[in-house]
Amino acid sequence: MIQIPPTFTGFLNFIRNNVGVPVDAISDDDETLRCVYEAALEWVPRDLGLECLPVIYRNTVYNLGTSFLLRYADDTPPSTYFADMREKLGIGRAAAGIMTSAADQGTSGSTVIGESMSNLSLADLMMMQDPYGEAALAVLMEMGSHWGMTP
Repeated sequence: MIQIPPTFTGFLNFIRNNVGVPVDAISDDDETLRCVYEAALEWVPRDLGLECLPVIYRNTVYNLGTSFLLRYADDTPPSTYFADMREKLGIGRAAAGIMTSAADQGTSGSTVIGESMSNLSLADLMMMQDPYGEAALAVLMEMGSHWGMTP
């Protein structure tokens, strides 16, 4: 099996070429990049089988690192890239969960959602605010209760 482990250089390539984060928004040597990459490595579990799917494992790390980057990176003036992306994606707005039913005196309605969706943590809801976090969460949720989800 070909091993394609995540690397910091690969993460930089991902955010520049796949995500489109410009160099004037954050330089390659900014410690925030290393921090979000390392945080993603810590967050995505090892030794539970995901590393046996090397492309999926690597892309999950890169997507999660990108989600962290969009949420936490400071702009390098005069760039407003990260502030603009947070505004565009709604990152940082309160996310209390998914409504399943509503009613008043004369009417009511409900939506059935999967049990795994009703058990989302605040961190999970935060990841769902951008497409990179969603992609990572989709893979992590497949790992079931080993990762922390209770489906």
